[in-house]
Amino acid sequence: MLPLPRVALLAFVAVITMVNPLAVIPQFVAITHGVNRRVRAQVALIAGMATTAVLLVFLLFGNYVFRLFGITVPAFQIMGGIIFLSSALRTLVEDENSIRTVRRSPSDQETADAEIDPSLRVADPEVDAASIAVVPLAIPMLSGPGAITSVMVLVNLYGTFAQKLALITAIVAVGMCSYLVLLAAIPLSRLIGDRGRLIFSKIMALLLGAIGVQFMVNGIRPLMIEMIKAGQ
Repeated sequence: MLPLPRVALLAFVAVITMVNPLAVIPQFVAITHGVNRRVRAQVALIAGMATTAVLLVFLLFGNYVFRLFGITVPAFQIMGGIIFLSSALRTLVEDENSIRTVRRSPSDQETADAEIDPSLRVADPEVDAASIAVVPLAIPMLSGPGAITSVMVLVNLYGTFAQKLALITAIVAVGMCSYLVLLAAIPLSRLIGDRGRLIFSKIMALLLGAIGVQFMVNGIRPLMIEMIKAGQ
């Protein structure tokens, strides 16, 4: 059995890579365009809390979904590994449009994002923070299908009470990181720019791809053992 700190670290890396709050910075800047700093901080806080709540719900009730549909843990490990690996490959193999996007000046990011998708702009400075923090920021930008899948895979890999506490700790840490990243969205956008976000995403994608491959190996191994025993 893995030590609890390793379980928490593995869970944190897997979930934070799928949540990827740095990738949400351009959308956050665009969607909070025109609001004051206080409302923007509220949006970041509610988005982080909503993301944590959604992932914790699937952590606590993911097993019931497995039992309801008769899904085995190896099957979901393989599927989760495929999703992780495909997500990592999609990030690593960027198309030419992403490369062109990196060449844009970071100082023009806020204006460019608002021009690309004017529907995301919020003109009313008194807008209700919860109305934009939960949807679309928390769901589906942060806690999307990939993050939910990773949580459901992890809860079935590490099912003891102590391990679940480690997973809860990791998810809370992911929510806090998401809040802090969104809270500092504008200075981070100017500091690291598109190129920095792309480099960070690729590094995290490498880790996610390796985790995905390991999940598939762990899922295939018991199936192969059962097949060998059945053939004897």
